[in-house]
Amino acid sequence: MKRIVAGVVFAVVILGVFASLCISNNNTMTSPSAMQSSSVNTQTQSQNQIDVSKLHFYMFGLATCPHCKKMKQLLPEAFGKNSLTYYELQGNDHNSNLFSELYSMLGVTGVPVIGIFYDNRLVAIVEGEIPEPSKNVPIIVETAIKEKGVLFITDKTYLIPLNQTETIKKLENIFMNGEPSEG
Repeated sequence: MKRIVAGVVFAVVILGVFASLCISNNNTMTSPSAMQSSSVNTQTQSQNQIDVSKLHFYMFGLATCPHCKKMKQLLPEAFGKNSLTYYELQGNDHNSNLFSELYSMLGVTGVPVIGIFYDNRLVAIVEGEIPEPSKNVPIIVETAIKEKGVLFITDKTYLIPLNQTETIKKLENIFMNGEPSEG
């Protein structure tokens, strides 16, 4: 099994995400295209390798969710006002249908669900809040690039290998084709 190499901070991200879901889920991911992480390295990774101007976030959320509100504030503060595209689920059938597809593929039920894109390519999906995004997002991106896959971070961390091109393309389409919302 391929091991995902990350810093101690990455473990904090995982715990923070798990503890910060607005809608909880007792189901675990069963996607055959994903692999569970088996180790965390204590070395920290350099954030200098990631060009933050190449980051974009697509987020499914609810206006009533405090975690969604926090991410809607922190991501643009850390990465620029145009770095986030937000998709409201309440009252939007199109976005709700896309979210249902995420549920079918990954088992997600909590919000926020954030697709992290680097250089127009999906590198990670986070279910829940990202603690200290300016610090942790570059680590997540570097790890995904190094491991040659898309990280799915929920109560556990999974890797969807890049050779799962059909799955990754479907996920990219879901994140890029929502109806943007102001609220």
